[in-house]
Amino acid sequence: MSNKKTFLTKAADSRRSFMKGLATVAAATPIIGSLFKSKDAEAASHGVHTMYLRGTYFESCTCETICPCLLLLDPTKGYCTALLGWNIEKGHVGDVDVSGLNVAMYLHAPENLLKGGFTVALYVDNRASGSQEQALKEAWHGIHGGHLGVVASLTKGEKDGPREYLPTRSASIKYDVKSPHRHLVIQGVGENKMEQLGGAAGRPVVVHDTPLAVAPPFPITVSRASKVTYKDHGIEHSYEGGNGLSSPFVYMDGGAKQTAVEKG
Repeated sequence: MSNKKTFLTKAADSRRSFMKGLATVAAATPIIGSLFKSKDAEAASHGVHTMYLRGTYFESCTCETICPCLLLLDPTKGYCTALLGWNIEKGHVGDVDVSGLNVAMYLHAPENLLKGGFTVALYVDNRASGSQEQALKEAWHGIHGGHLGVVASLTKGEKDGPREYLPTRSASIKYDVKSPHRHLVIQGVGENKMEQLGGAAGRPVVVHDTPLAVAPPFPITVSRASKVTYKDHGIEHSYEGGNGLSSPFVYMDGGAKQTAVEKG
């Protein structure tokens, strides 16, 4: 009984720590509205933040719908492998404007996401200039902190050491949304094709206030993936019928700043 209690106490402490990090970032992230029409969004993008990115994202993974990782529970298969894509409608990192560009990511979590140890490979739109590619790499490596910093803190690496990533690639990234369908293609690397689930009265199935989210505090639309493939860095992954998630996102600089190194 004492061992079980110790384990549960440690798990609860770990969850509280992780959720506190998410809550700190979410509290600083305005709920812009479904179409980002708030003037606050425009104000936030000029002079106040060293990083400000907004747009939409979607992903699918090997978990069953609805993904238990959203509730900080163990992944369906004990591990979680995901392919994610972001379309930046408007944004900047430092003095570099990155509006209109796409970013994609391969991610493998070997066990409960709270335990970290993620294997991550980043892909940056080949339309990006050298300075834009570097800026986006820094953002997704958590250099500017904020929610991206919280996510980056869970990648591989020694405690208090730099986060470890596979080498970033420049690639043609097709990001296509025609509701209820979403389609991501990383040319020569991978593909994610999914369709949102139908809910009551034909509306999509939406979840909100989950303790884990790629883009808090926005509601998450739930989908099911019909096709996911990935082949790069000596990794091959193919899966059908997995969980799919999508939402708007707003990422800003903040706490949880990381350092990063690329290996492989």
